[in-house]
Amino acid sequence: MKIAQELYEGVEIEGMGAVGLITYMRTDSLRLSEDALAAAENYIRNKWGEKYLPSGGPRRFKSRSNAQDGHEAIRPTMVDMDPASVKNSLTADQYKLYKLIWERFIACQMAESLQKTTQADINVGGYIFKASGYRVEFDGYTILYVESSDGGEEEKESELPPLEKDMPLKTKEMLPNQHFTQPPARYTEASLIKALEEYGIGRPSTYATTISTITSRGYVKREGKTLFPTELGEVTTKLMEDRFPKIVNVKFTAQMEQNLDTVEEGECGWVELLTEFYGDFDKTLKAAKEEMKGVKIELEEDKTDLICDKCGKPMVVKFGRYGRFIACSGYPDCKNIVKMISKIGVPCPKCGGDVIVKKTKRSREFFGCSNYPNCDFVSWNQPTDQKCPQCGGTLFKKKGKLPKLFCNADGCGFEKEDDTEETVVTQEAASTSPSPVKDE
Repeated sequence: MKIAQELYEGVEIEGMGAVGLITYMRTDSLRLSEDALAAAENYIRNKWGEKYLPSGGPRRFKSRSNAQDGHEAIRPTMVDMDPASVKNSLTADQYKLYKLIWERFIACQMAESLQKTTQADINVGGYIFKASGYRVEFDGYTILYVESSDGGEEEKESELPPLEKDMPLKTKEMLPNQHFTQPPARYTEASLIKALEEYGIGRPSTYATTISTITSRGYVKREGKTLFPTELGEVTTKLMEDRFPKIVNVKFTAQMEQNLDTVEEGECGWVELLTEFYGDFDKTLKAAKEEMKGVKIELEEDKTDLICDKCGKPMVVKFGRYGRFIACSGYPDCKNIVKMISKIGVPCPKCGGDVIVKKTKRSREFFGCSNYPNCDFVSWNQPTDQKCPQCGGTLFKKKGKLPKLFCNADGCGFEKEDDTEETVVTQEAASTSPSPVKDE
């Protein structure tokens, strides 16, 4: 949202000065102005030719019933200003976002992609195997833009050779693989925002804040792109569902929007609407406060095996405004606290000490030695306990779509596919030490 705001407010373009590259971005409208449609049509005709324009004329999209339609859809302000022409004036992130917006807008006004699909049933000793594939007859909008999925790896169809009925096929290889039905994938930031849109929860202006809130308060944790609920998040959700069932409901926001629309249309008074809502909410809130008075919930993930060195009581994990820390369970009688460190269970490649997870001022994680400043080992990539077969050095993890293990030693260059399980991180108390890695 910050990058989109910069593109909207204006970026210094070489030879032009400050230019607003996109329209207002806090909207979920799908409406496009006639001027924008005409500009896209002219650009497509001049760039790729008449055949890449849709046969029925410009496409117009209907917004969802609960969309805020005060602004038109997010689009480039000037179609002729393609991403390549302004790349040198933008940061890497600004360029990526502008390129996405520009390409999606132009692609939505281009002709369809036409594919010829083939499906075949193959009889192997009485067992039926199925194969499917396609051949592109006309690339259409895919000459410019192909949408990718954020939900994980998908089975990709490939082109099949020419097939005829009852023709014999030669076996290339037999693979005895077994597949099981997989549970639905956990949310990523992108798929969670898509779900919020579908349920009518929140607005484009609140999505970023929603994600930031649930992560900063420890209700979910990130592992790569995936969001996993924490025990704190599950307990909090259960309490809210039990105490405030009318509010903790996916239909609440959508219903409230409808009620506010009736106020706008003059069918209902705002005082009556708020009175009806708040009267019931006030009673529920007071009852919840009374019933929860003095109730303390201990989370398994917050327990430690540490003993307070001041009073002898167990130490527990607490969550404060600056993150997690370890404190005495005897608070407020005992206010002993210590900083918490995260060990990854791997020895330091330099001195053999514990490698721990640290964070920069911008909350970016890196790995360093617990013996700092006596040992200056730091790395953005996670070290492992595996050794390089070529030079004997430590192998590091390189994350991505195809995770790899690689050797960081000068002149080695060894790497292999990472098929290891995630390292279990353990939490322990430690004294505060400065961060030796600068933020990028």
